[in-house]
Order: sequence, then structure tokens, then C-alpha cells
Amino acid sequence: MPQRKKGRQNNKKKKNNKKNNKAGNKGNGNGNGYGGAPNTARQAPVGQCLEGQRPSHFSENINGHDSCQDNVPSFYVRYKEATKRFMDYMIQKTPEYVEGNRKSVNFIVVAADWMAESATSGSFVLDSSILKDLKISIRMRSRAAKSIFGGENTGHVHLLSCLVYCWTVLVSLPQLRDEDKKETATAANRFEVLMEEEEEEEMDENMFPSTPVPRPKPMPEVALTIEELKTADDRTDITLFLLNLNGLMGMVRNHYESLCISLPTLKSMDIHNSAMVEATIEAAVATNMAIQQVQQLEMELQQQHPHLTTPYRMISTLVLPEITKDVSRVVREQGDSTDIPSLEKEITIFLGDCLECNFRSRSDPFNDMDTVVKFFCTKLKVNEHGASEIQEICHKIQNSVVLEAPMPYEMQLTRYLRKKGLSQYPDRKDDILKGHSWLMPTMLPNIAGDRSIIHTLRLIQIFGATIANVADDKFIEPKRGLFGPTRWCAGRATKIYGDLDELFMSDILPQWFLMCRDGIIGKVDLPRENELLTLFVLMRQFVKAPGSPVSFSLTFGLHAMLTAILETDKIFNESLEINETIFNDYFQQLEDVSYSLGSERDTELSKHKNNLWTHNMTMVAFLKNFGLDVFDKRALWNPLCAGTTFSYLCIFGNLEAGCTMIDCQHQLRITLHLFNALKINGIIKEDQVPLLDQIHKSFKKSRGVWEGPLPQRGELVKRFWICFGMNPKDAKKMAENSKLAVRRHEVDTNFEKMEGRNRKMNPVKPAEIATCYRRICNRDFHDVLDKYHNDEQRQRCGIKGTDLYPYIVRSNDTLDAIDYEQHLLSLNLPACGALMEHFVCGLGRAFQWAPHLDEEYSIPDYEKRPRFSVMFAQHLLGALDFADDPFNHEFLKIPMGKASSIFMSGFFNSIDPACFVWFQAVRGGVVPGCRIFQAVREDD
Repeated sequence: MPQRKKGRQNNKKKKNNKKNNKAGNKGNGNGNGYGGAPNTARQAPVGQCLEGQRPSHFSENINGHDSCQDNVPSFYVRYKEATKRFMDYMIQKTPEYVEGNRKSVNFIVVAADWMAESATSGSFVLDSSILKDLKISIRMRSRAAKSIFGGENTGHVHLLSCLVYCWTVLVSLPQLRDEDKKETATAANRFEVLMEEEEEEEMDENMFPSTPVPRPKPMPEVALTIEELKTADDRTDITLFLLNLNGLMGMVRNHYESLCISLPTLKSMDIHNSAMVEATIEAAVATNMAIQQVQQLEMELQQQHPHLTTPYRMISTLVLPEITKDVSRVVREQGDSTDIPSLEKEITIFLGDCLECNFRSRSDPFNDMDTVVKFFCTKLKVNEHGASEIQEICHKIQNSVVLEAPMPYEMQLTRYLRKKGLSQYPDRKDDILKGHSWLMPTMLPNIAGDRSIIHTLRLIQIFGATIANVADDKFIEPKRGLFGPTRWCAGRATKIYGDLDELFMSDILPQWFLMCRDGIIGKVDLPRENELLTLFVLMRQFVKAPGSPVSFSLTFGLHAMLTAILETDKIFNESLEINETIFNDYFQQLEDVSYSLGSERDTELSKHKNNLWTHNMTMVAFLKNFGLDVFDKRALWNPLCAGTTFSYLCIFGNLEAGCTMIDCQHQLRITLHLFNALKINGIIKEDQVPLLDQIHKSFKKSRGVWEGPLPQRGELVKRFWICFGMNPKDAKKMAENSKLAVRRHEVDTNFEKMEGRNRKMNPVKPAEIATCYRRICNRDFHDVLDKYHNDEQRQRCGIKGTDLYPYIVRSNDTLDAIDYEQHLLSLNLPACGALMEHFVCGLGRAFQWAPHLDEEYSIPDYEKRPRFSVMFAQHLLGALDFADDPFNHEFLKIPMGKASSIFMSGFFNSIDPACFVWFQAVRGGVVPGCRIFQAVREDD
């Protein structure tokens, strides 16, 4: 596919930037009113956009985990493959002597009749799997046919009628069933059950008639062959793509409707407003999963149709069929297309690029408005008269864009065009007066009409010109009031189009431009950003390449942001303050525990000698740059952006980095092994130490902490040493020595025995303790189940066998995991690591072990914790493991069980939860969690 004038565009940008620098960025002629150089440009506060020490390597000392991506194809891909398999089957199974053009669509009707006749004589048996392929093809083509776009292509309508006829013929034939086939366990089919059609489902009579239908008459006027149809489904495929976008946006809408209910509910239940965090994270995670789904669908659509590389080319394919015919007529009559492989695709590219030019600002240095017609006419050898006609067609497209997605500063032109249009097309009064008619609201209610995604697309593309024209040392100061009443106020919005334009263009986009250029998103490649910060990554790509056409993925993501704002409009201002406060409280907890460690004389953490702690604390603290005051609150803390930031802080910063920090001095293992030993001896009861109860429950499946199931009495010492990195044989010897020391009341300080530790300790892995981490970061969905629908409900919902269904099941399961694990997620794990370090150090002092650790000479700090572990395991844990009376067994005249339980409960129960809980967890959610069709959920 030829690329138009990329070198010229780049030169134009450089030239334009030089002009802006020379003029001081005061602005220039901006054609349609916005998108040239910013109306006011000020020196960018670059030094204020990043604070703190930037980690040299963000991935250093963070446990790496292999991604377990399914690579499950979308239903779109499956539908294309199913159609191909069915077509190939019909041709290959029909003998050569059967007459007919095997390249024609009409041949599958001939083949079906032959199969029916042969089955009657017993010479043909149908492969049952081909009916499933046929069903998929009919279902998806019927969905497109029901839409506003699907019924105008004669070739595809005829193909659908042929497929339905084949269904009525083939479904009654004898079928070959291979009972010996076994499902393989490949990554591609682990999720297959969520994509398949039900064997015994009730089927739509219109799609799958149970009685014979008339045999379709051959249509010689249908020029497309089977091969051409398989590759020229662009109109149908774009329709299915938009239907998926609408469905996904509807689910985003549901999540934020639920979030809006949460704050008033919290107040009525007298629950702290920080409990909103869990619902905010859930909504953002579901939205980012939807954006990732759109990315996959957009990529697969472009792979199938390489000429549809921009949203504009997709839109032109759908909404400009009459104009396409006009251009085709001009080219055939006054041009030469003999050297063009596909004239229709070339015209689609041209019209899409014309749309793009009209979506861009006139002052956009990447706008090819002045050359796009000339380039097309030269390529297709269109004469001067034909070029004039095509130029007039482009002018009509410009007017269509103004009528479809008018900007506030275009209202005078819009009124003129509407008045003119009414005189020419009185039968289209509603479309002309209202605008936003390219997508039908009745079919696409979440991305059309007052929620038009095409309007959002134009706003983003216009803002691209602003980015391209601003100098590197300047930031954008928008001309307020250009896109609506200023300053924008919450509580008045009823629609996205018009009501949110001023907020979007004057507050949100300028601030995110600054964040993506000079802030943490622009200056640092963050770990897990593709999994957790999908929208932020797309915005960064847009800021760094403003000349590129806006993608549907970015448009969907930003449209989801606007949808979230609209649905939470009633609580918008209050939620901004709550989100900012909770974010800052998390980092205040880190500062407090870091300060407290400075007074702990027996730890390495305060002396910068433990690299795991130092590097990871620097890294987590650096994430505070997501919430700097230099950025506007409405850009940072609107529902989607706040939830995305919270999910990154929670899943990566708090959970993944926190799992490394919480045990960097083995403080977690020591604390939990002692707590477990006290519990199984009945010395500490359930709920006696709530914080440790929660940590013990959360880390129960951690291999690093336990190396298997929880140890019982008689194996406590041995299992501790195995978890400490000792091989089983030496661990058993250490346990035997401990048993002897306990019975003889001897002091076992033979620290040289630690040389038996010849095995690497298993790290504490977040995927082992948090299913939500495994779902989101590892993208591991191999064991998900649909807990919310039975077969009848799936059929009634009409989503089984679509791309929405696996998204629904996966997102529901992920959000269930977040809800179930929210008590773990609410703990500030780095803070908990510091508290347990204080506890371990205090335990050694309380038990007066220091003289036995030093052994008459000073030892380096890095040897103190291993020596402490010997004393801990051989005597304290040993007493709880082997003593006849663990509660009263004395070592150094101190009763081990009694003293340790009193010290443990007293220490942890004296800590204010505000020191280690950063949001309040409410099991089951404040309001019923937004799950798709939750009302029909079955009991597990």
C-alpha cells in the first residue's frame, strides 16, 4: 500500500515548529478555529513534573514472572476461519463431475443439493463439525445484516441466503461423529468452551429455519467469487467491530453507574469513604480489559483488511457508499485504473484520507487537504475535468463532517448547511437537524447519538494539531470557552457530545499531554504498563506521534473516560477529593514507616544495606509522581484515571514490589512461622491478632513462605529451614538438634550449621497469593468459569458465540478475585514489611538473645539475621514443635510460648490500622459488584 508523502509531512512539522518558536507560540491562523498553535503558551513546569529519585532500573529486584497469555483468537477470527472451512469443505467434498462454477457463491447451493441426494442413497455422511462452522458464519453475518449497515451489499445478502439454505438442507443429513477425538490442552483451546455454541441450544428461527426455505436463484450479476467474498467482507466486518465496541462500552457504562451508587451508600452505612477504592479499581480494570479487547479486534481487522489502517477508512467504507460510487464513476469515465489491483479499495483509502483531512485542524502540519486529491488523481490518471469533480466530492465530505460532528465554533456554518440540506433533502430532516447520524443510536446506543464516538474521535484528532504545534519547552494554555461554557461544572451533564467537550479539551487533554511528555508516563518506561496502564500507554503514543491518525483503541479508551465522567457526574467533585486523599495517604504511610525504621538500631533496612528494600522502596515512592499537584485534579482523579492509577499502585507497586519488600529480611517467614506455631498449639486463638490473621490467610498458598501445606507440630523446625533455603536432609538434622536442645535445655548456637543452606530460597510471588494478579498481569485465564449464566440464560442474553462473551466471563472472574482479595489489597505491604521487621528486632531484644548472637565479638549486620534465625528456629520454634508444655517451656529463663504470644499480640494489636491499611475493605462490596447479568448468577 503506497505511503503518501511521509518525508514531506515530517519536513512540514519541522518548519512549522521553527515558526512557532520564532513567534513565541502566540498562535497562528487555525482554519476551523482550534488546533493550531495554542492560544496561549507558557513555559512548561518541567522540573515540577517529576519528583524524587528516579530508579535506575525499574525491574531491578522485582521478581520476574513469565506471562501466561492464552493467545485465544477473537470470535471475529474464528468466524472468518469457520467461513473458510465451510466453503472449502463444500467444494472439496463435492465430486468433480458435479457441474457448476466452483469459484462462484452459487456453487455451495449446488453442493448442498448433491450432498442431500447422495445421503439419501447412503453414499455421503456429513462431518458434524461443519455444521458448527456454518452456524457461526450465519450468526455473525445475520448480526451484521440486522444493523444499519448490513443490508446494502447485494453480494453479501445473497451469500447469507445461500448459507441459510445450506443449513436447512445439511442439518437433517446423517452425521459422522468421531467419539474418539480428545480435546488437546493447548493454550488456544483452554478457553474454547467460552466461545463455542451450545449443542442443544434453542436457535433463532429466522437465522436457522427448522423448515425448508426456497432455493436461492443463481445471481450472475453478483460479481464476487467465494475467494473475493472471503477477503472483501470489509463492510460486514466493520459492522461487527462497531457492534463489539458498543457492547464493550455498554459494560463500561454499567460499571460506572454502579460506582456512582457507592458513595451515597457508604454514607448511609457510615462506612469510611476510602471503601470506594475497591469499586474504583474494579471499574478501571474492567475498562482496561475492554480497551485491550478493542486493541485485539482492531489489529485483527487490519490484518484481514490491510487497507483499513485508520478509523477514517473504516468509517468511509460504512457511511460513504454513494460517494464511493460517484468517485468510481469518475475514475472509470475520466481516468485509467488498469494498473490498480483493486479500484474499490483504492477509493476507500482515498475517501478515508479525505475524512481524516476534514477531522484534522486546517493548521495541522500533517493535514494533507491541499494535496490529497492531486495525489489520488495523479495515481489513477484522472483528467482535469475529472479532478474537478473529485474536488467537489471532497467538498461535500467536508460539509458532511461539519454536519455529523460539529464543533461549537462551527455552529454558524452548521446552521447554514442544515438550512441548505433541508431544502435539498426534506425527507432527511431528522438526520440533518440533529447530526451524529452516521451511527444509529438504536443499534449503537453507547457510541452513537449523544454519546457519539465519532465526535470524540474528531476532538482527539483536532487536539493532535495542538500537540504538533507546541514547542518542547512550552505547555498548552487552552482558550477556555471555545468548546462550551467555562469553567466546566459537574452536575449538569446529560450527554457526552457538547456537555463534556470543554472539560475534555481544556482540562483533561492538555494535562495528559503534559503528563505524557514531561511526567512519569512520558519519562519512564514502567513495568506492567501494558497490562495495567493500557489507556495511559495509548495516550503517550499519541503525544509522541501527534501526526498519526488516531486509532479506534485510543478513541475507545478516551470515550470510556468521558462515559465514566458522565455516569458519575453526581459524585464527580467529591470523588476527586476522595481519590486524591487516599492516594496521598498511601505514600504518607510509606514515609511514616521509613521514618520509624530510622530509630530501629537492629535492622539493615534503615542503613541502606538491604538492596531489595532500598531499590524497591525508591521505586514505589517514585510512583507518587502520578499525583503531583502540578496536574489538574480533574485530569488525574476522574473515575477512570484514578482507578487506573490505583490499580497500578495496588497491583504492581503494593503487591508485586510489596511481596519482595515484605520478606527482604525474612521477616515475613519468621513472623508467620511463629504465628502458625502458636495457633496450632492453641496459644493464640483465631481473631486474637487480626492483622496477622489476614496476612496468614493471604499468604497461605505462598510457596516461598511455606514450601507446601501449612506445617504441623512435629515438623515446624524442619519446614522452617526448608523454607529458609536448606536442603531437606540438613533441615532434618537441624530439627533433630533442636529437639535435643529443647529436651536438655541447652543453648544451640552452632551457627556454622547454616552452611547447609545450599538451595536458593523461593521468592514470595504475587501470583501465588492473588488470583487477580494472575488474571491481570500474567493474563492467565485457563481456569475461569462462567458463574453467572446457565445455558438458557446465555442463549437469552444473545452473547454466547460473540467476542463479548469471553470478555464478560474473564472480567467477571477478575473482579470477583479483586473483591475476594480486597483485604489483602487494602494492606500496605511495604508498611507491613517494616512493621514485621520492627517485630522481629524487638523479639530478639525481648528474649535477650544479643549476647549469644555476638559470641564475644562484633559481627557484621548482614550476618545478624541468619544467626537470629538459628536462635529462633532451634529454641523458640523448637519449643513449640517438640516441648511437652510449649506454653511454659523455658529457654534462658523465659517461657517460650507464653512470652512470644504476649509479645506478638501486644505488638501488632497496639498498631493503629491507619499505619498499614490504605483503604477500607468491605467484603462483598459496598453495593453489589457490577457483574454482567449478576441477577441470574447461580450458586457455585
